[in-house]
Amino acid sequence: MSRTDPIQIATQRTSRGPIPTKPVGATFADLLQMSGVPVDPSGTAARTPLTLRKVHAGERLVHEGAPANAIFFVCAGTFKVFRTDEDGYEQVLAFALRSEVLGFDALCMTSYPVAITALEESAVYVIPRCDIPRLCEALPAFGLMLQRSGSITLARSRELVDIMAAVASEVRLARFLIQHSRRMADCGQSPHRFLLRMGRRELSSLLGVAHETVSRSFTALSALDLIQVSAREVEILDMDRLGAFARSTRRQMDAPMLVRTRTPADRTPTQRRHAPSRGLAA
Repeated sequence: MSRTDPIQIATQRTSRGPIPTKPVGATFADLLQMSGVPVDPSGTAARTPLTLRKVHAGERLVHEGAPANAIFFVCAGTFKVFRTDEDGYEQVLAFALRSEVLGFDALCMTSYPVAITALEESAVYVIPRCDIPRLCEALPAFGLMLQRSGSITLARSRELVDIMAAVASEVRLARFLIQHSRRMADCGQSPHRFLLRMGRRELSSLLGVAHETVSRSFTALSALDLIQVSAREVEILDMDRLGAFARSTRRQMDAPMLVRTRTPADRTPTQRRHAPSRGLAA
């Protein structure tokens, strides 16, 4: 088994099916390095084994209400954090990317308050809850990293408040794209061009708008030449102008006219043939 593929894991067979076990060579040094913490190759972290769990696209990592027995650090992939209301509506609360912590909010609870599902082929480092005090004592760098990760999680929740403070759906979408761009940069990926792993309905749930409104918002930002959209691939064409647009708490002055000019009956035949790209795919 190769260490070059972070998603490969060893499994053992029990009466409950395949159970993830420690992958060959995975240690706490891998986790610390992923988070940008300098590691001594011959130190304690490099000798302390760590469990890596593979999570398939659409697979549930955590069930809402399940015993909170571990926290997770995203090694690869994208996760959706959500809760299900009594009427069955799925309220998306966050999306998690590489190096971010999951389940941290359950450390003060006996059960997970949310559910977590992989949006693509993903992998997480698993830290048993009962091992955290011992690990923080043996690996001070891990304790500091855990504090930082908790702080980042809190900051992410404030970013959602910032998104919801905007009245216009186009502004909410612009703020989300800017925040996602920064997170992609933190992962070492392009902040200007990226593939959104979440669908239109999942994004509409996070933004608090109808899923049709998400498509119209993508179309509006495209018509302003702020972004270019192809299916789920988004390219930010002008980060400065998108940032200026996102700083508005209400609809831009030209946005109502923008929506009207995109009504098919109001376009010329040439405009209909060269209409801007459609919004995010479902």
